[in-house]
Amino acid sequence: MPPAVKPDSLPSWHSQAPANTMILGEHSVVYGHPALACAVNQFVKITWHARADNALNIYSALGQHHTQIDAISLHPKLNFAVAALQAFQYQLPHGLDIHIESEFSSTIGLGSSAAVLAAMLSGLNTICQTKHELIALFTIGHKIIIDIQGRGSGTDLAASLSGGAIYFQPKNETHKHPVIKKITVELPIQLFYCGYKTPTAVVLQQVAEAWQNKPAELSMLYRAMAKTTRTGFEALQNNTFSDFYQACKKYQQLMTELGVNDSTLQTIIDLLTSCPSIDAAKISGSGLGDCVLAIGVLDNCSTETSNRLNNYQQISVNICEKGAFTLCDSNYQA
Repeated sequence: MPPAVKPDSLPSWHSQAPANTMILGEHSVVYGHPALACAVNQFVKITWHARADNALNIYSALGQHHTQIDAISLHPKLNFAVAALQAFQYQLPHGLDIHIESEFSSTIGLGSSAAVLAAMLSGLNTICQTKHELIALFTIGHKIIIDIQGRGSGTDLAASLSGGAIYFQPKNETHKHPVIKKITVELPIQLFYCGYKTPTAVVLQQVAEAWQNKPAELSMLYRAMAKTTRTGFEALQNNTFSDFYQACKKYQQLMTELGVNDSTLQTIIDLLTSCPSIDAAKISGSGLGDCVLAIGVLDNCSTETSNRLNNYQQISVNICEKGAFTLCDSNYQA
């Protein structure tokens, strides 16, 4: 049982984690290949207030949950937040009131669950004084993702924890530990939501079923994806952006070959690539819905193209260099 906290010394904290988006590496990263992703300047923010008892109260647009440190119960819409509390259950020094706010919609493909998890892990790491470094926090969070979803590379979590653009190499037979390497780069990013989303687990299952009689060909396709991702990473490191844009276009071709493109996504991509100021456009995420990522700006699109693109929910974002962090209230600046 954690020690009681005196009512006159109850501290507060503020946690913040950026949203994220995948750039290269969709699907192949699930099978141990590298990915490129980035944190973007939309945020999940959490305010924490210490309590003088053992109660844990979560307040969110998705719902409220009231539980206790010594018996943390589940909530169907707050599973990532609750799982983070469970991971730090025996280090919690006191009860907490936890207020979670998001600046962005969960429909627009910005990794909202991973951003919530990153902000929770950062806050709990500070409150519990566990002093976990980036890879250790990622490992805790990745286990939570696997426990809840059954699979997932954790690329989105890595980007929200780290900030900036990252090269992510998941743990595999060759790499005994995950690698998160930041890349210094500026990319104007536009995201377009097609209006519907197929859950990632469903997409992965459909891909597995479609390729079940062609395992060698599927393995070769994933290796081609990995090679394209590494080419894009090297291009960004060398500031050879034309090569990077070509890698993005190549990856889109591979996503189509995999079978996760559809007519709506292709329509958005065709509209974007008709704009002279868009350098590349591709699916961002698992496909069969969700988002298209465009690199560039929308200044020089034709009136017809602009009008058609306006039929889709869109957001313009910039890469956010700062990852998840937590400050005590006396040091916090919004």
